[in-house]
Amino acid sequence: MIIRNSEHNNQKIMNILNTLLMVLRIPSTIKEVINAKIRFVKFKRKVVLNGQRYNIMPGARVLFEYGSSYGDIEVGEYVTIYGILFSQSHGKIHMGNYTRLGVNSSIRSVENVFIGDYTAIANDVVITDNDNHPIDPIFRRKMKEDTLGGEMRAWYNSAHKEIIIGENVWVGEKSRIQKGVHIGNNSIIAAGSIVTHDIPENCIAAGIPAKVVKYIDL
Repeated sequence: MIIRNSEHNNQKIMNILNTLLMVLRIPSTIKEVINAKIRFVKFKRKVVLNGQRYNIMPGARVLFEYGSSYGDIEVGEYVTIYGILFSQSHGKIHMGNYTRLGVNSSIRSVENVFIGDYTAIANDVVITDNDNHPIDPIFRRKMKEDTLGGEMRAWYNSAHKEIIIGENVWVGEKSRIQKGVHIGNNSIIAAGSIVTHDIPENCIAAGIPAKVVKYIDL
């Protein structure tokens, strides 16, 4: 079953509070502080926080479907999130200390996505440990006949495998990290790349599919 009502109610509350702030003519700096606090409280209800300092930015969202709940997503100390953390069927997401998820970026898990400390994920990046839909054409026909939120539409019906991204990795804008990929420490994924295979540590990878183009001298 998809959890939609709580998201809808939270948005209604945010709209009401924003209207009150406008009516009361509260200075914009105070409004920003209040909105930041509201975002943090909503985030804390869904995500296990393993630190004390966080930047939960406008646009940041946590989505649960098909049974996922509190405990499936955890983040470390001093994490900055602009994008979306999306778990289905108790898929796990771990973001390490001092990590960043950019604007319009999303991490989608039905199995496990692990992001190491100090890793930066730029804007418009997709990291997904599943293929979203199975490749079987008969199944896909039946899936389209299923109701929205029906079991046939769940990610676990598609191929899925955990993703591990090491420490101090930089994932460039508009990149995509596919299921089963391991990326080594300190590596850089160039903007616009699609990563379908493992990338070793201390290198720059680029292209579709991404390949090592340079090693980083340490």
